[in-house]
This record gives sequence, structure tokens and C-alpha cells, in this order.
Amino acid sequence: MNSADIDGVKKTLQIYFEGNKELDSKKILSVWDEDLKIISTEKTQGPPAWIEMEEYYRKEINNDMTQWGIEFDVITTDIFRNCASVRVDVKYRVGSRNFKETQFLHLLKKGDELIIYSKIFTCY
Repeated sequence: MNSADIDGVKKTLQIYFEGNKELDSKKILSVWDEDLKIISTEKTQGPPAWIEMEEYYRKEINNDMTQWGIEFDVITTDIFRNCASVRVDVKYRVGSRNFKETQFLHLLKKGDELIIYSKIFTCY
């Protein structure tokens, strides 16, 4: 693992985290592969699922971003050659509701960028 690999993962995660904080699906999708799989205990989805989630959360908070909060804590990062696996613990605030999620993000190098190819998660 070299510093360029670590910087590449950090850059991808920064864009992903910013997109979530802003509820901006275009920003999030910019670091996701178009064939990304989003897998939870409930179902497997693709990138269009996040667009639906953005719409759902915007409706839940009546488009008032002061009612939206999300925090990310990177727990582990494992990089080998052109692959990376990252565990992220997430805290959400949607109005007066709070919940948590653990995400396992899997990244692959595509050209000079690291792109998220899968997201496995569970909410609690």
C-alpha cells in the first residue's frame, strides 16, 4: 500500500461522503460504477436506488437540510494492488429520528480513479 493508493481511496470517500451530506445523488453517482450493486439484508439494488433514497429523504425532511445529518467514521481500510475494501460506520439524523448503518464499500481502480463497485450494508 503506497500513499497514492491511500490518497485515491480518501479522495473517492470524500466525494461520496460530501454527496451524502448534501443529499446530492449526482455527486454520489460520480464515484460509483454504473453497474454498482447495493446489497442489504432486504434486497439488492443498483445506482438508481440512491436517486429514490435521495427523493425519499428530501421528502421526509421537507427539503429542510437542517433536519438532515449524517456522520461517517472510517473503521478499516484494506488496500491491495488495484482493490480496496472500506468499513464505514454511519450515523443518520432524519428530523427527530436517529439510526445507524455499517457499510462495506468495495473499490476498484478504473483508469486513474478508484470507483465504488459494491456497497454491502446493514441498518440498526
